[in-house]
Amino acid sequence: MNQEKNSSAIKKNSKIPSDLTRSVLDQTWKATARTTAFTQSLIEKSKTLRTPSPAVDRIGTKIGGIASVGLLFVGSVQFLISKPLWGLGTVSFGMISLLSNRYHAHKIKVLK
Repeated sequence: MNQEKNSSAIKKNSKIPSDLTRSVLDQTWKATARTTAFTQSLIEKSKTLRTPSPAVDRIGTKIGGIASVGLLFVGSVQFLISKPLWGLGTVSFGMISLLSNRYHAHKIKVLK
């Protein structure tokens, strides 16, 4: 009889599986909410880092323009030394880069 009282007391004091599952789910939801809040704060902070300052933007555009003119020059030299495929590829990359930089430079001026 004493054992029956102990076993029934243990059963009453122990949590049923649905209570355990519910507590684990609550802990999981709380952890997920903290992770989501942290991720969202990092996204907000990174938005300021995506757009460079105007001075850095101008410098980057100038460097890109110099590199594209260099590609055009190297491509024309490759045509002259009888490497037409390499020359065509280099000239095309130079033109694409030059057009892209000119478009970006125009966009910077329009935003001013």
